[in-house]
Amino acid sequence: MCCVDTSDDRQAAESVLAIETPKIPDVIIRLTKAKRLSVVMRCLNRLIMNPAERELGRRALRHLGFPED
Repeated sequence: MCCVDTSDDRQAAESVLAIETPKIPDVIIRLTKAKRLSVVMRCLNRLIMNPAERELGRRALRHLGFPED
């Protein structure tokens, strides 16, 4: 199973970006079933609030399939 590291916000984003694109739907399903998707999303949302890390967080969210506003 692909693991998203949530030890800190930057690690969460980097581990999301390391997931191969075709595997994203399976990873989202696994995270949802494990009740970890909200933790990952919280990390990425905190990251985009930091001006220095904003682009990394946005890239990770887009990689997961979430469009920008």
